[in-house]
Amino acid sequence: MERLTFDPSGYKVKWGSESITLLAKEFALLQFLYRHRDRAFTRDQLLDRVWTMEYPVERTVDDHIYRLRKKLSPWAHIRINTVRGYGYSLTVGEPKSVMNPSVGDREVNSSVRDIFKKYHLFGQGKSMLALATQKDILGFELDPFYAVYLKFLQGDITWFLEADGLPLQTRLYWLLILYRGTNPEPEQILRYCEQAIARQALSPEEHREMRILNILEVYADAGLEVEAMKRFAETRKTVEADGLSGFVMPVALMEIYVCVLAGELEEADKVAERLARLLEDMPYLREIGRFRIVQGLLDLARGRKKEAEQKFDEGLDVLEMSLNVPLRIISLCQILRYIDRKHPGLEMQHKYASLYDSLDEELGLSKYKKEMEAVIGRALSLS
Repeated sequence: MERLTFDPSGYKVKWGSESITLLAKEFALLQFLYRHRDRAFTRDQLLDRVWTMEYPVERTVDDHIYRLRKKLSPWAHIRINTVRGYGYSLTVGEPKSVMNPSVGDREVNSSVRDIFKKYHLFGQGKSMLALATQKDILGFELDPFYAVYLKFLQGDITWFLEADGLPLQTRLYWLLILYRGTNPEPEQILRYCEQAIARQALSPEEHREMRILNILEVYADAGLEVEAMKRFAETRKTVEADGLSGFVMPVALMEIYVCVLAGELEEADKVAERLARLLEDMPYLREIGRFRIVQGLLDLARGRKKEAEQKFDEGLDVLEMSLNVPLRIISLCQILRYIDRKHPGLEMQHKYASLYDSLDEELGLSKYKKEMEAVIGRALSLS
């Protein structure tokens, strides 16, 4: 199931590619009910939670519920229910599907898969989501990989924890990346990644990506930058031998990040220059966003705080625009971790900590952290 997303800057709530603009209190009320969906609240409880430090009457809740129902009417699967004699609750169902004859057509589905691959390559997560939400109207079957990948892009932790129809081993790789966004102790996530590799708990493609790419950043986060740098040669060799052209820019981004943490700034500059040239020909959103983040870290390492903050903001904005929630969260964790290690007390730290806290509240990073550890541990024990 897709999920509602909330944009507090414009009081917009989005379902896929569709959005509705609300008033401030309507937005706050819907957000509260959505976070606690399937649970009933009295009017007094809603007044306490949504109208904190204000003194409206119970009728205020009824008026806002009435207006919300009207504005949400295009989304019939989202219902604000009246619980007789008690209050209100919100439930979310599956949107009604429309059966089109093209759903079973090979040519149509093959063409759509090719479009998804292109959007994936370009880092256009929002384009992928917009297309996926129209699958019933356009008449195609959503590829199983992209059905899972879109849940990942949205940072839907609960889905990965509760997706009983998806084998635990299939969820493991995505959970490991999402877990990095909970800002765990680097040593803990490193142990998980090392166990996943040692026990061959991942698919061959995921195993290779973890071994030559993901775990190297984790080594650096754990203070083992030298160990990560020792593996650069193997990573480059694998990318070339296996013809992994799509890995060239992600590997370069990883190398810059590791080199910055290791204090090898001249080497980071060399890789950054090469990557900048690649991005001129292949301006992929995901890579552009990450490049701005590592450029910001490189600026901060040289004491250029204003330039660093500007690049951090640009990078985070691009990652938000491309709809890559996990990468945005991981980038925030890396920014905060670097500031904490190298520039404790820096003024911008509060700004990025607040951004992280907002995402934490929206996605349940802290709330589901222990449960993620339990599921990851169970998946590794089955390997």
